[in-house]
Amino acid sequence: IMPVVAGSEVVVEWHHFNTTESDNVISPSHRGPCLVYMAPLESNGLGNSWFKIYEQGFNVERNMWCTDIVRENHGKLTVKIPTQINNGEYLLRTEIIALHNAKTEGEAQFYPNCAQISVTGATSGNPELYPISGIYNSTEPGVLFNKHKGGATYIIPGPP
Repeated sequence: IMPVVAGSEVVVEWHHFNTTESDNVISPSHRGPCLVYMAPLESNGLGNSWFKIYEQGFNVERNMWCTDIVRENHGKLTVKIPTQINNGEYLLRTEIIALHNAKTEGEAQFYPNCAQISVTGATSGNPELYPISGIYNSTEPGVLFNKHKGGATYIIPGPP
């Protein structure tokens, strides 16, 4: 379990084959958003236990998807741990949604990963909780999306 101070940043990583800078991380065709959720460890991630702490879809200024930025950073994404949560142990779920085939229902590809963290220095809080199972549906705009029409109209799926 990785110790983390609330309000600090953690770096999460995705890699294809290895952790060298030559690793292509994810295919350039697999463009889409990055999302990060947390759930109290004692929940085992079951039921209404997850809350979103980060989302990035299409960056209009840079004309890049979050996955492009992850590739540019050699598989790394920096995420700030919120302060308005309770101290304790959490599951940290990172996720990429690849939209290269998402113009067809059921064809978006999900790349989740989890880690365990122990948060200290939080100010307490009660974020709204959601079940991760069923958090998206196959017809919502952020999952059923034709990325070839451009990312400026993209709506990130799931809860706020």
